Amino acid sequence: MAGRSKKRRNVSRTDVLRAAARKSARRQHARRRVGGLLVLLIGLPALIAGLILGARAAWMGLFLENDYFLIRAIEVTTDGELSRADILEYAGVQEGMNLFAVRPADMRASLQTVPVIASAQVGRRLPDALVIEVIERVAVARLGRPGAGSPLAVDATGHVLGPSSVRPSLPVILGVRDTGLRPGDIVKDPLLEAALSVLAICQQPELRTDLLVATVDIGNADQLEVGLATGERVLLSYDRLAEKLSRLKHMREAARRKNLDLCVYDMTADRNYAGRPAATSTEER
Repeated sequence: MAGRSKKRRNVSRTDVLRAAARKSARRQHARRRVGGLLVLLIGLPALIAGLILGARAAWMGLFLENDYFLIRAIEVTTDGELSRADILEYAGVQEGMNLFAVRPADMRASLQTVPVIASAQVGRRLPDALVIEVIERVAVARLGRPGAGSPLAVDATGHVLGPSSVRPSLPVILGVRDTGLRPGDIVKDPLLEAALSVLAICQQPELRTDLLVATVDIGNADQLEVGLATGERVLLSYDRLAEKLSRLKHMREAARRKNLDLCVYDMTADRNYAGRPAATSTEER
């Protein structure tokens, strides 16, 4: 019995030692894993930073500081009147700059802040050329603003253009309700669309030579008044403008054939259009 008890104590002690050894091994393994993670956490950012700095240095050496990529040619095209020098100034670029030191997207954004520029495209052409394409806004009318300072123009989309776009030959839009307009603004008066529609319709080939518009007055919300370069006044309601202007051409042709001196064409009634001679117009005024 004593021998068996001693044997059991030896076995139990051996199991305890083995368990302690396994526990110690697990602790050492855990410490090694934690240490490895710490090394990874500390070393990985340093490695990434080193790679970034290395890539930056390589980029600088291969592209930004390489004379091979200096801009030697800038191709500028525009469909309007802006000069090459003006476009380069607006874009903030000149020959001799590094092709990769300039950002086409930034230059495009800068160009499109210019009121007269409708859209712009900028691109690189390796190894040493930059290409800039500009589409300009075209003034279709002057804005009549008595006592409002510098003259302004407007394009077909309602964008306000500065004095450089104002030409005496442009028709004048009167009665615009917006105040404080500046180049780059968009006219918010909803009746401006009707005035622009009149101008666009009268520029169609079949009407262009017969209906030369001098003024369009949108000051009256119930009707607009078109002043022709030949002196006649045309009163129009705001609906069916294309139909009425086409009819106006035929009415003027008929008046000329009959030697009638008509001064006012009233086209505000529904399909009951009338022409009045100068004497009648003067009396009504």
